[in-house]
Amino acid sequence: MIVPVEQERNRLLAAWEKLGREEQRNLRLFAEFLVQQSGGAGQSKEIPQEPLPIAKGENESAVAAMKRLKKSYPMIEADFSLLESASQLLLKRIMGTPDAEVIGELETLFASRYQEWKTNRQQTTPSTD
Repeated sequence: MIVPVEQERNRLLAAWEKLGREEQRNLRLFAEFLVQQSGGAGQSKEIPQEPLPIAKGENESAVAAMKRLKKSYPMIEADFSLLESASQLLLKRIMGTPDAEVIGELETLFASRYQEWKTNRQQTTPSTD
């Protein structure tokens, strides 16, 4: 069954209106993150092989941390699994877990995905020795 766009828009708006001000802000930032992830496909530029050193902002929110980490780890594809894991962590924040705790878990998630990427790359890239 296909749900018309207008129905989806109304459902999203109804959910939005039930949230507090901070949760609305987090939802908006997360939606912007998803928009950013879906754009830019097909661009061919060299991807860094090491994480980029992007400093953590003062009083950084969990959503801002996720944006920072995505920029810090451009080599990691934002696949469904990563987005689902990150979404679960952001949901914890919405449910009241402190930003600092969620940010730590996000940083661990991205670092772990980077290590997986690096290991897979080493296994599939022929040695030049």
